[in-house]
This record gives sequence, C-alpha cells and structure tokens, in this order.
Amino acid sequence: MARKKNELEIQTLGKDIDKLLVQKSKPLSALWHSDLTLQEFKILDTYLARIDSHKPEQKTVIFSKKELEQLLDVKKINTEDLKLRLKHLVGNVVEVPNIELNEENGEFLLVTLFEEAKVVQDEFEQWKIYLECTEKAMKYFFNIENLGYLRYKLRCITSLTSRYSYIMFLYLEVNRFRKTWEIGVDELRNILNCENEEYYKQYKRFNDSVLKRIYKELNEKTECKYEYESVKIGRKVAKIKFTVKTLPREFALKEDIDELREQAVIEDKELWETAFRDANNGIYEFNKTQLEEIKQILLTVPKWKMPEYTIIPEDIDMTRYHYIAQKYAALNRQDQEGVIKNRYKYFLKMLKKDAELE
Repeated sequence: MARKKNELEIQTLGKDIDKLLVQKSKPLSALWHSDLTLQEFKILDTYLARIDSHKPEQKTVIFSKKELEQLLDVKKINTEDLKLRLKHLVGNVVEVPNIELNEENGEFLLVTLFEEAKVVQDEFEQWKIYLECTEKAMKYFFNIENLGYLRYKLRCITSLTSRYSYIMFLYLEVNRFRKTWEIGVDELRNILNCENEEYYKQYKRFNDSVLKRIYKELNEKTECKYEYESVKIGRKVAKIKFTVKTLPREFALKEDIDELREQAVIEDKELWETAFRDANNGIYEFNKTQLEEIKQILLTVPKWKMPEYTIIPEDIDMTRYHYIAQKYAALNRQDQEGVIKNRYKYFLKMLKKDAELE
C-alpha cells in the first residue's frame, strides 16, 4: 500500500525510543478513571510521541506489528486478538476534563480519542496498523500550549508493567512543581482507581500491595524519583506526603539539548523563555510584553552572576536557560511562603538586582 502524505511511519521502538518525547495535554493526563488499559495508554503515548503537535494535518501514525506486540507486552499476536484489542481502543469513550463545564453541577464531556484503526499488509507482506485520532479529539493532541501539557520520555513508561504505576507516574509529574505535598488516602485510592477494592480499604494492605510496588517500579524504571510517607491523624493514617526529587537541569546528551532548541523554534520562542514552560507544566505564566521586558534585563546580567553550564561553557543560550530556571524556582519557593504580592514584579526585581539596576 502506498504511503499517504499525511502519515508518519514508525518502524519499531528499538533505539529510537531514547529520543522520543511524549507531549501530553493536561486533559489527556487526567484520564485516570477511563477504561483504557495499561497497553492502550502506552499506544496513546507512542502516538503522541510520534506526531508533530503543530502539524494537525499529519494525524495518522503507522505502527508495525512488531512494535504493537512490544507495547502490548506479548511475543506474538494473531489477527483476531489484534482485532479485539483495537476494537476496545477505538471504541473506548473517555470523559475529558473541560474548564468550560460546571462539573460540580453534573456537566461532563465524553470524547472518542481514535477514529480509525486499519490493519493491512504492505508489499513485503509485513503487517501495518494505521491509527488516526478523531476530529473532536484533535484539540487535545495538537497545538496544546493553551491547555498546558506534560513532557516526558517515552521510554519512562514503555517498560512499566502496572497500570497503577503508570497512573502514579502521571500524578507525580502533574504535581512535580509542588515539590512536597499531602493528599488524602481516600483521594489517592480514587486516583489509582482502586477505591472500590475492599481488600485495599485497610491502609497496610494498600501500602504493601500497591504503594510499595509502585515506588519500587517507578524508581527502578523511570526518571521520576520520589519519596512518600504516611501522615496520621490520631491512630489512623489519613494522608500521604509525597516529595518529588528535582530533575537535574544539566542535560548530559547532545540530543536533549537539540530537542530543547528544536522545541523553542517550533514555539517561536527564545531558548531561555522555554525555562518558564518547562518549570510550569507547559504553561507560560508571563505574556509577550512581560517576556520582552525580562529579556532586556536578562541581556544586562553579567555571565559571572549566572550558573556555570559545564557541558558547553561558552553556550550563553543554555547558560541563560539555566539562570532563568533557577530564578523561577526561587520565585516559586518565595511564593509558597506567602511573601509575594505580584509575581511578575518580584521576578523583575530579582533580575534587576543581578544586573545591578537597583
């Protein structure tokens, strides 16, 4: 079958998986209570990692049968079994969070994510699976900057064997900016979709059978490193305290640096500006006029006031990226302590101090 212009073909995960980044909108990151299986989440993430989120005209992704077998964690899948699995994926209706709806009053939005899954043999008698998202779901796949989004490496989730671990990974990444926080045990059970399991009503069982296993798998297989501890009210464990370890801001691989630059070009941003997005779940807090004023001050900050970028010391763009990331982290710390009235003015003040403008 001839390949159409609007299709992007994947071969197999192989070595390419190390370079693939999932860019997932916040609504898609909140599908905790959907009927999607772990394998279907992996297919969704692989789809997201292969599309260009700024090219909605290219919404068809082609999987090889071998790749799909890897994602489904089976050695070999026959045509009938493949048909059943794809029927479930394409026919699955999910509830998507929508800020325009009054969800507390009972309003909700149901969406079908995928419109078509076509299985054919190519001229070499190799099986190919064509997957295409629906028209209504496109706004959650493409041009998602206004929705906010998560970015993580595809390889972080392809090796996971537990749906609980996958959901916890997303939950921790969504809340990474909080560093340390607490959540009620019942609320956490609800997020993990095991609130109706009678066996897990007792905290010790929930901890031993779910939380400890998740902790072990995520720390061994992903870059999401964290700690958790129980918080008691009286004799009862009422909350869980999470502490997510900060990801290193030094990028050891040239591919990671190139990815940052490419993403900045796609978004028509300067590299240092993307530090705001990376630290704020894909959302730019400051508007275009504010960013321009920040830029004018940033250009006057002497290099010796900035962090040393050890990979390529002479790379002033990456140095400024790390400088802005550090200052933004400091802004968030101060804001948590309740000492900031205007975040933008406070951020400018920090930069002006380094630039010796006040």
